[in-house]
Amino acid sequence: MSGILALWNLDGQPIDRRLLRRLTDVIAHRGPDGAGVWIRGAVALGHRMLYTTPESLREKQPLCDETDNLCLTLDGRVDNRKELRADLEGKGLLLRTDTDAELVLRAYDCWGEDCPKHILGDFAFVIWDGRNRQFFCARDPLGIRPFYYYHDDRLFLCGSALRQILEHPAVRREPNEGIIGEYLADTITSSEETLFRNVVRLPPAHSLTVSRIRMSMTRYWNVDLLRELRYQTNEAYAEQCFDILKEAVLCRLRSQGPVGADLSGGLDSSSVVGMVQTLFREGAAPDPGFETFSLTFPAYECDESPYIKDVVGLWAVKSNALRPAEPTLYAITQEIRRHLGFPAHPNYSMFDSTLALARDKGIRVVLTGLGGDDWLGEGFPPYADLLRQGKWWDLIEEIRKGSSAIGAFSTFKQFLSPLFPQPVHRTYAWAVRRNDVPPWIDSRFARRIHLVERLRKSPAEQPFSSYAQRDVCRAGMGGGLVHSWELVDRSSSSFGIESRHPFADRRFVEFALALPPEQRYKREQVKVVLRHAMRDRLPARVRERSGKADFSHTLALALKAAGSDRLLASSAIEAMGWVDGASVRRLNQQMTQCYEQGDARYIRCAWPLWMAIGIELWYKMVFLSHVTLPETQQPLSAAFAGSVRPAPAVE
Repeated sequence: MSGILALWNLDGQPIDRRLLRRLTDVIAHRGPDGAGVWIRGAVALGHRMLYTTPESLREKQPLCDETDNLCLTLDGRVDNRKELRADLEGKGLLLRTDTDAELVLRAYDCWGEDCPKHILGDFAFVIWDGRNRQFFCARDPLGIRPFYYYHDDRLFLCGSALRQILEHPAVRREPNEGIIGEYLADTITSSEETLFRNVVRLPPAHSLTVSRIRMSMTRYWNVDLLRELRYQTNEAYAEQCFDILKEAVLCRLRSQGPVGADLSGGLDSSSVVGMVQTLFREGAAPDPGFETFSLTFPAYECDESPYIKDVVGLWAVKSNALRPAEPTLYAITQEIRRHLGFPAHPNYSMFDSTLALARDKGIRVVLTGLGGDDWLGEGFPPYADLLRQGKWWDLIEEIRKGSSAIGAFSTFKQFLSPLFPQPVHRTYAWAVRRNDVPPWIDSRFARRIHLVERLRKSPAEQPFSSYAQRDVCRAGMGGGLVHSWELVDRSSSSFGIESRHPFADRRFVEFALALPPEQRYKREQVKVVLRHAMRDRLPARVRERSGKADFSHTLALALKAAGSDRLLASSAIEAMGWVDGASVRRLNQQMTQCYEQGDARYIRCAWPLWMAIGIELWYKMVFLSHVTLPETQQPLSAAFAGSVRPAPAVE
């Protein structure tokens, strides 16, 4: 993880060096180990360095070639270094160093605008091509690294942080009502828009070419939804899953210092920890010092301490168990002030305590299990796929179990829904529901921004090999997940930490999307192939888990900390005409009552209410520059007391 900046005064005005430094320093937290700038007349690049790999210790950015015609600023990690280097040298290119930046620069020199197709890893980069007088930009396939930009007839500006763009005096701060509506509806479909008009993000898996007279965007990677793996045995699927995950973890262990890992006790994070230990014990990777970091919730059903203890005991790893970070209105507003974006969801910000401890221990790389749910999830229950395959007895058994769990009508809907193409779904929605707009959103506002059309927007229909594959791909490539990855990056980078996600490896995603449905979901058990692949490296209790912990209570506590009652009594977003104030207050009242009574239905209210309060606080902090804080903020729960103090060590 580092920070990047690129600036081009298209009107030919020379670069303002003080402004360039200011925009680079905005992201100092992303790169505390050094800063660099490169200027050529009206064009400039900036970089902030965070040393996380051995090669990065020898890296200086922005990096230029011998002719000074190509210059690069990169936030990224290249995972196919050996193969990429061999390909480049095979084509006669001389590499001066072994840094990731050198590999990316030479890849562009070799393949031009096709270079992102050849790079595996997490990355966002900009190259100034002096020969063609253009910027070439690219972002990794899933959007793990952020990339924001602004463009008009006088200026092109891009960088790693929203605030960088907004600090430029030519960029006006105006709310983008369209995406605000998506936030308020708790359904983010756009992967390009931000909360500010005219400031956009480069979508994942896309490149951007900018010259003085034009700007063009190209998708360089997509999944092949017609590809389907077909092996004779479950063991064959498990072996390939194991091999791909092993490689994904191995390349993410490349670090110049100790490595940490999130360990929740769930299947995904436990698999990552198990694979790390396997690599260490096989001698496939050196052990630079490894520790796990876990959150414990003694007062809540979501506490996963028994599973965590099982994993720690199996591998005898050094472990850290902490209470989650305490939600306060002050912390939420300061986060908005620093980043000018939507605040991190409470089930993300609760990890601030583990990130702070990892930072204090000198750890800069933390592995996570994020992405496992997204790519190995089941989508719809597999009724439609079983019908398509003619597996009648399996279909009858799944329907029987589904009916007993969720009722016959819901099962019937889930049976039929995947069979219909998107136009039928849209027609059904128009016919059965007069309005897809949630009742707490002002109807006039919804019409003005065409919210119904926004919420019904879905990726273009592609041929697919299974309904489960189609559903998982739609969710994984949707706008909501792009925003989530950016929040994860923003949270970890605030602590000088690079989060790495093996399940978000492009090779693993391509493998997961080619799986037949029964390797995802069978007999009410999800992630079948992963359980089989890691069966000897997971404790039995973890391997056989059938459910997941739910952390929705963190939203309820954060809403209480934010003072949702007080905020909604004098709501700025109501005054803007974005929400129906009475409806939002009823939603808040319903959530509070259900939560206090132990009624799980509070969860249905908590997420849309959090999105509304988040937009309320964002608007007040960014455009009104003020949120009134209570005189004192007491801890809300014993589970949140002492947020950065370690709990008793996990034995």
